[in-house]
Amino acid sequence: MTWDSHEPSNQAKPSASHPQGWEGPGWWDESGTPARKTASAVRSAPAGQSVRGTATTLPTSNGSGNGSNGSGNGSNGSAATDKVTVAAARRARSRTASKPHSGMSMATVRFVVGFTIGVFGALILASAAVLGLSQAYDGKIMPGVHAGTVDLSGLTRDEAVSAIDSAYASLGQGQVTITTPTGTGTITYQEAGRAPDSAAMADAALSVGHGDNPVTSVTSAIRTFAGGVQIPVIVKLDPLALETKLHQITGSTQDPPTDASVSVSGTDFTVVPGTPGRGIDENTIATGLIDQLASADAPSQIQVGGKFVTVQPNVTDADAQAAIDSANKMSADLTLAYAGKTWTIDAATIRSWIIFGNRTDGTYGPVINPALVLTYVGTLTKDVNVAAVEPNIVYKSGQPNGVTQGKPGLTLDVDGTAQAIEAYLDNLGSGGENASTDVALVVDVTQPTLADNPQLTGFVIIGSWDVVYLPGESNGNGVNINLPATILNGQVVAPGAEFNFLGRVGTISLATGWKMGGVILNGASNHTGAVGGGICSMSTTMFNAAARAGLQIDERHAHFYYIDRYPVGLDATVYSNGSTTWNLRWTNDTPYPIVIRSWTAGTSSKRRIYVQLWSLPNGRTTTFSPNPPVKTSIVKATDTTEYVAALPPGEKSPYR
Repeated sequence: MTWDSHEPSNQAKPSASHPQGWEGPGWWDESGTPARKTASAVRSAPAGQSVRGTATTLPTSNGSGNGSNGSGNGSNGSAATDKVTVAAARRARSRTASKPHSGMSMATVRFVVGFTIGVFGALILASAAVLGLSQAYDGKIMPGVHAGTVDLSGLTRDEAVSAIDSAYASLGQGQVTITTPTGTGTITYQEAGRAPDSAAMADAALSVGHGDNPVTSVTSAIRTFAGGVQIPVIVKLDPLALETKLHQITGSTQDPPTDASVSVSGTDFTVVPGTPGRGIDENTIATGLIDQLASADAPSQIQVGGKFVTVQPNVTDADAQAAIDSANKMSADLTLAYAGKTWTIDAATIRSWIIFGNRTDGTYGPVINPALVLTYVGTLTKDVNVAAVEPNIVYKSGQPNGVTQGKPGLTLDVDGTAQAIEAYLDNLGSGGENASTDVALVVDVTQPTLADNPQLTGFVIIGSWDVVYLPGESNGNGVNINLPATILNGQVVAPGAEFNFLGRVGTISLATGWKMGGVILNGASNHTGAVGGGICSMSTTMFNAAARAGLQIDERHAHFYYIDRYPVGLDATVYSNGSTTWNLRWTNDTPYPIVIRSWTAGTSSKRRIYVQLWSLPNGRTTTFSPNPPVKTSIVKATDTTEYVAALPPGEKSPYR
């Protein structure tokens, strides 16, 4: 809403010779003489309504024949009356400056004040009455509201919809006859979806006098009582249904045009010219029909005709050439930047991402293939992503006592970065000027999961286990058990996160410190046949700790045969050869973070691996049944001799 800084043209203004009015700036001037006022009460009426009233002439004392009910120039308080009254007032003031002016008696003042108070009182009472009636019509349409010719007073919304449907059912009765050079067809109003929009009209009617603002609701209700409210008849159509039916009638006569397009060959773009067609101009017919049928006064029978015309392609040769020009603007080197690092995408690569087609705004032009952009951005994750560093656990007397400072990590938002690249290139192709030739990578900061409880206050052991092992060649002289215990010690599994054993211990290779050790292949033991062999002592200990904590076990595999160092039926092997992977996975399905504590202890000939899971108490208890476990279908191990061509005659490998 704006306000006009000029005064209304019909507003009373002081005379130029009297800048403060006839008698000065106020009701009383500086000498105590009351100033004459001309009062007029104006009530503005809402659009479409009128306000009727009667003019009232205030009486004046000092009224001569020209001033009180006088005839001639003084009738009804005319300008002559004003002059006489003012002249009399001035004469009275010249006789005695201290004597109050009697031009407006105290009775007159009381009358004006009383009249004003009465008007406001009447308005307040009327507003209260209307507000009460509005509340009484809660959920119903106020009196005096019509939708077209239908009186909706006192109806609920559903009743109003039903009444409008019944009164204007004729809007769906009628048909359009289309005549073409090859024949005639018809479309009924029902097929075009023509009907009264009863719901919209009922909602509009129900809103009258029922607004959220009590003041505006009362005002609306007063207007309704004064002159009623007329809701216009709203006609609804289904343009798609109309156009589909029209095409069924005229489509067989169409020789459709061919849109121009852009051919892509490597990084070369070429215009493929369009060709005009011949047929009925369906768009013109449909547009005209929609305009006619949208009117409530449309006749029940409409006749339209169509003749063969040349139909131009939607995409012209000029459109295709403009698309190539736009693509050429997009084909420029682009630099991605983050934290002082930059990555440049050359123009040829960007050009290879461009495809042509109808864009979201309906126009033909170049767009960036989102799949190719996503693939490229995905290659940057190795340069950007940095895992959050969990705080190291500080132990005191074997119990977590606190944490050291962790570090936040970084994760490249691949989707967000790809969208930023596409938006930049689209703007470039549209002729826009980008403020910078750089596009900033979209990167999310990830925080360590232990930030919520840095002191580990109240943490207890929720699951633990330990296993004896003998350092030797089958476990890399203990390295392949001690190394994963060291890696996993102090790691945190956040609430809802999954613990992935092989993922957590990282790359298992000779280069990362692992040794050759034992493996079971096809039911036979090979004591030095795999890098990291013997790691299963760690995975089995971890599985037993997680199982006794009552955690959700997602994946667990038993060894090919029973190993008596492990609980019966509760071992867990891990293995990966690049094509086959057996893993240990469990989920922290508690609301608290879980801290892993793992270590080895003992002598050089006999050691023990320990795993403890620390967290806040969760009330879980775990039992195993049957207890003791039952062993059935026992098959005892045997030694066999296997002959292989890889060994010369007479030579043996003791672990085949």
